[in-house]
Amino acid sequence: MIGIIGAMKVELEALKARLQDVTVTRISGVDFYSGKLHGTDVVAAVSGVGKVFSAVCAQTMVLKFGVKAIINTGVAGGLSPNLKLGEVAIASQVCQHDMDTSGVGDPKGLISGINKVFIDADPLWVAKAEKAAQKLGIHTETGVIASGDQFVCDTDRKAWIRDFFRAEAVEMEGAAIGQVCFVNEIPFVVIRSISDDASGHAPVSYESFFKEAAQRAVALTEEMLKEA
Repeated sequence: MIGIIGAMKVELEALKARLQDVTVTRISGVDFYSGKLHGTDVVAAVSGVGKVFSAVCAQTMVLKFGVKAIINTGVAGGLSPNLKLGEVAIASQVCQHDMDTSGVGDPKGLISGINKVFIDADPLWVAKAEKAAQKLGIHTETGVIASGDQFVCDTDRKAWIRDFFRAEAVEMEGAAIGQVCFVNEIPFVVIRSISDDASGHAPVSYESFFKEAAQRAVALTEEMLKEA
């Protein structure tokens, strides 16, 4: 079974509608939708925004549903000049830009307990995402996706995250899911459609574009599962 996590309803709405033989299980306030998608057994859930909600969701998928991999799909702020609005960042690694114990001599971003700044996404699932994007004609950049419990809209902060962590995109959940997968030895990948960029530019109708960006990430996720 493959787990699929989105932070917000709009990030999984279209995908849930395509599930067959659906069973809904409510755990810790989250609805987990189990069913088949293109012949693959999946469980999909809207975790809620931020690292804690997404970690709870991922751990539940591991313990309750026995997932063999987790795909985190959704939108992000772009940091790379090579990513335009609506294009997709794929994580080869994730990090937590707001993790900071540098006051005791640690590198910024170090996750205590596992002693890592960067957590590697699964290369096979990264390759699946890249291949699916190519089939759909979606331009992607593969690299670091940074997460934190902040909606980062300040251009200076974005520039710092980009330069310090060499990040392609910034969001609020992926690295927490990555940490849960790492400690449970579960493969994962994070896919993010760009809804705004490092310049602070956003479309005139941000709400409608956000939905469009989320649907693009879902389409890519679906395409990946056709060959899962």
